[in-house]
Amino acid sequence: MWTMRNLLFWDSLGYGNAMRLVLLATVRLACGLLPVTMLAAPSVSYVQGNFATPQTPQTTVNVKFTAAQVAGDINVVAVGWKDSKATVSAVTDSSHNTYARAVGPTVQKEIASQSIYYAKNITSAAAGVNIVTVTFSTAAASPDIRILEYSGADPSNPVDVTAAKSGNSAQNVLAIVNRLR
Repeated sequence: MWTMRNLLFWDSLGYGNAMRLVLLATVRLACGLLPVTMLAAPSVSYVQGNFATPQTPQTTVNVKFTAAQVAGDINVVAVGWKDSKATVSAVTDSSHNTYARAVGPTVQKEIASQSIYYAKNITSAAAGVNIVTVTFSTAAASPDIRILEYSGADPSNPVDVTAAKSGNSAQNVLAIVNRLR
């Protein structure tokens, strides 16, 4: 007798702005657990990304998509900042796509905060035309804005599940992050 549990998560370590999808499977055999890790062949593909990391407190941060954008793709905006007082009041872009919060804000009190936003089924834009603007409620310390475009996500319901977790112990904190479909 065996059972299988799948977990799909984003792994960005060592890939810069390009993230990869990884499928983890744990197979329970009669003799015990056998963890198996394999790369999935996802239909969701990384297209492009860019970032801005101003070192002074900011109330607004702009980041440009440098290549042309394709209608129907998804934009993902990861917003981090080094305080727990400021909040994200708006995420907009010059192509008038509508952004929704996928997860967050995840707050490590007095240390940092992070949220992830997305715009599904985006409109097309010429290279260098679409600028994402993140607006904070008050000047955010050392904001870090990462923008990404993916193709192949479900245009009407791209986010399947979300989870977030923060902690302050010496042990790792694990949470399942967004899964696109």
